[in-house]
Amino acid sequence: MFRTTNRRVRLSEAQPDRNDSSASSFGRVAAFGLNPARRTFVLIIALAMIPLQLWAGVLRGMIHDGETGDVLIGANVFIEGTTRGASTNIGGRFTIGDLDAGKYTVRISMLGYESLDTLAEIGATDTLWLHAMLKPSALELGEVNVETERTKSGLDNSSVVRREVIPGEELRARSTDGKLMSALAGKTGIRTKPCALCGSMGVGMQGLDPSYTEVNVDGMPVLSGLGTLYGMDGLSVSDVKELQVTKGSGSNLFGSGAIAGAINLVSAKPARARTLNGNVSMNNNAQNTVSLSATGLTGKLPTRISLLNSAEPNIVDEDHNGLTDTPKYRRFSGQIGVSPNLGRGELRLGGRLYDERRFAGETNWNKSDRGSADVYGREIYTKRNELSARYDAPTSGSFHWSIEGASAMHNHESWYGTSHYNAQQTLVLGKLSTKKTWNERNSTVGELAFNHEEYDDNLAVATKTDYLYDTPGLTLEHTLELASENRLTLQGGSKVEYWHDYGTQVVPRGTLLWKPDLATGVRLSGGAGFRPVSIFSSEEALMSGFADVTVPDELKPERSVAGSVALNRQWLGRKVGFSLDVSTFYTHFTSKLILRNGHEAGSTVYINSDFAYSAGTELQTTVTTTSGWTLDAGGRLSQVRYKDEQGDMRNAEFQNQYMLNSSLRKSFAKSGITAELSNAVYGPQFLPEGRGREKSPAYTIWDLGLSKAWKNVTLSASLKNLFDWTQSEDPYLRDPQTGHLILDSSLIYGPLLGRTAALSLSWNLNEF
Repeated sequence: MFRTTNRRVRLSEAQPDRNDSSASSFGRVAAFGLNPARRTFVLIIALAMIPLQLWAGVLRGMIHDGETGDVLIGANVFIEGTTRGASTNIGGRFTIGDLDAGKYTVRISMLGYESLDTLAEIGATDTLWLHAMLKPSALELGEVNVETERTKSGLDNSSVVRREVIPGEELRARSTDGKLMSALAGKTGIRTKPCALCGSMGVGMQGLDPSYTEVNVDGMPVLSGLGTLYGMDGLSVSDVKELQVTKGSGSNLFGSGAIAGAINLVSAKPARARTLNGNVSMNNNAQNTVSLSATGLTGKLPTRISLLNSAEPNIVDEDHNGLTDTPKYRRFSGQIGVSPNLGRGELRLGGRLYDERRFAGETNWNKSDRGSADVYGREIYTKRNELSARYDAPTSGSFHWSIEGASAMHNHESWYGTSHYNAQQTLVLGKLSTKKTWNERNSTVGELAFNHEEYDDNLAVATKTDYLYDTPGLTLEHTLELASENRLTLQGGSKVEYWHDYGTQVVPRGTLLWKPDLATGVRLSGGAGFRPVSIFSSEEALMSGFADVTVPDELKPERSVAGSVALNRQWLGRKVGFSLDVSTFYTHFTSKLILRNGHEAGSTVYINSDFAYSAGTELQTTVTTTSGWTLDAGGRLSQVRYKDEQGDMRNAEFQNQYMLNSSLRKSFAKSGITAELSNAVYGPQFLPEGRGREKSPAYTIWDLGLSKAWKNVTLSASLKNLFDWTQSEDPYLRDPQTGHLILDSSLIYGPLLGRTAALSLSWNLNEF
């Protein structure tokens, strides 16, 4: 049942917020050194950031979960006796303006929490702030006990393993083109830097490439293998309810690919309510994206339909060297979901189609030049389809079970210069999941899974590249609370799988969580990893291509042991909230696939290394204020080393030694304007021998964004690569004898495309 409490906020505790001139200094810094056109653009943003004098009272604040300290998104704040109210945004903040001087009763409520009444006295020109903590509650209606979903943002303090949750609202606010990958750019510890030549983009973590990240959709590894590297570009942010990120050794039970971490995309559910969401974006190179999603079109059956079409229709060559600066492409994705009405439980059915063609190379290339040595080009055609079904049984006391299945068919046809690479991947997945809560301190999760994976290609190399796996598996995980109020929790489990070529493999994992208080969490995690590999298992294969490839007789599966220590701390002040997240990780490989460039440009060498490691530290901080300022800053320092064929230790190529990122954002709740300045620092990468130097240079990319939100419409503008930085070295070389183009992929370390400007319009219509 809802319970209501009363608390008085004294006016003496609230400080007026009348003078804020910090934005003007930001405008001076941003405009320094820019030409008139750029200064005009920056000046507009700077002027927008100068707060107006408020001649009426304003109530501002932040709402938090009383148990975990997480900010709450969508909490309702209502001033009784008036029609004024607001809901908290993705940062848990709200603003109610134009209030006459006087005393008010403020009611704060959210489904799944006890409501809170607060007495507040506001002056004629005062800005009164408050922080409120809502206590979780279940809705009890007679014999029915309904557990509600609570939207989280940031680190999930209720999870034993370290898990970061990015809600769909934040993803949509961060995306500059309606696509998921642009929303993840700049997140600490997540690398989404695209291949400058082929344009493919995955999600890398802890200094390892994206192939070491397991990507699940609703808990199923539909995007594994080829899908991880070529299936994520077409995902729309409107299709994602929330994104869950688990890094390091706490992720290995997600699947064999979760060596560096795992991402779980929680899909937006079908609904009866009629909604229509959309996004249209375009940049100065005519790159454009249109995405649409709708629910409840039938009025009776819960449905959801989503469409995305994106294209770079032109050949872009800003430096006029006869080579593309960014891939030319066209991309289409369509998705449908239905939830048939059942008497008991919930059934969801879904399907997705993805079709893409992209090209990069010499600007005078055409389709007749496929496989030609005279005109270099990379053309990649991808086509995949996915099907999924999930049934959640009604909860019976302390026991719950669900069953789900999925399939994916991926066709990949490409030309890498003179090399033709054609591959097909088929996935058929099934899983039965159970959860049993034994008592207040003990619970067990079990999964029985079967994965069928088939891969076939046309490569003629020394090692076998085709494979067929039918892999049954069993996962058990138990959680034990060693102390009251979740102060000390131990969680451990194992995944047992049978592989035809490698026998039974046991992958254990354990995590100890210590929470000395509500705002502090210390996690100690450890586990093992096992990953069968193929010639396409490394992201570097996309950049290097398949010409002049040296492969050993057998590619051995990767085996690893990992450990990590993480500390999370939150501080909540009267006007400022601060969070700190620090983690240190180490992964030891007794067998690892290594891809490196040879001494000759255009040559690629695969080796099995019997000793390798990845080690590093990540730091992430967030500062939020009730006045609308948010500062995010963080970075990663890591090292990946391996033993080569001669027994010498070498540094892995393609991996940045460090990455730093920061963003400063100001939100004006009353006007709906948000301005953001962000940057990313990419550390040097080690280069192979024969390139004249040991490392590539470090570089910094700055981005600028401005958005204006109305009730159902948001208009956004952005400048990417604000200072027009591109790498100085040309990865394209000419054979001195034939004049043919040779690509040295080791020299692709930074962007080849300079500054781009973009506009985006998005809308959200409910019950239209």
